[in-house]
Amino acid sequence: MILKKLKNYLIISFVIISIILVLIGRTYFYSSYKYIGKQIHEGGFYLGKILSTSKKNFDKIKDIEYKNLEKFISSNKLSKNGKRFIIYTSQTEKKIESIIAIPLKNCPELNLTPKLVCNYFPTQDVIGVTHDGYPTNKDRGWKILDKHLIDINKKIFNAPFEVIWKGSYETKDSTKWITGLYYPIR
Repeated sequence: MILKKLKNYLIISFVIISIILVLIGRTYFYSSYKYIGKQIHEGGFYLGKILSTSKKNFDKIKDIEYKNLEKFISSNKLSKNGKRFIIYTSQTEKKIESIIAIPLKNCPELNLTPKLVCNYFPTQDVIGVTHDGYPTNKDRGWKILDKHLIDINKKIFNAPFEVIWKGSYETKDSTKWITGLYYPIR
């Protein structure tokens, strides 16, 4: 009798734990995409950090470097002017070269360390996709842009970029994260 109750308890516990893990996994990896078409992306000044890192470590390093940029902005009393963004200068299956950036109202004379840049990002025509959810699934959004690029018979003329409209620094709930993926087009 006790052995039967113990067995039932273990089965019920296993089922409950499995359900919890599935629900956590769905929340953690939730993603949806929406093609937003052609629009004008307004340019502006930014402070950025040039990164070259493995694809697998990119998110971790990016988050650390964003914190360092925030400290630099604060210690130099600079005025932010928008949402964080990433310019992808080169990507392979294993490596990402990028500039992580925070928009500023202007780029005054600054004592920049190596790999820090204060520059102007141009106003440009883009096509975009919004990605809601955890960032590991963004590749599907870039594939959607690839398809629409062919459909509208346009070419990419500048580095692809993404704008982090709402990210982990604003909410821990990954289902509420919003990232815009953009191809500058001609």
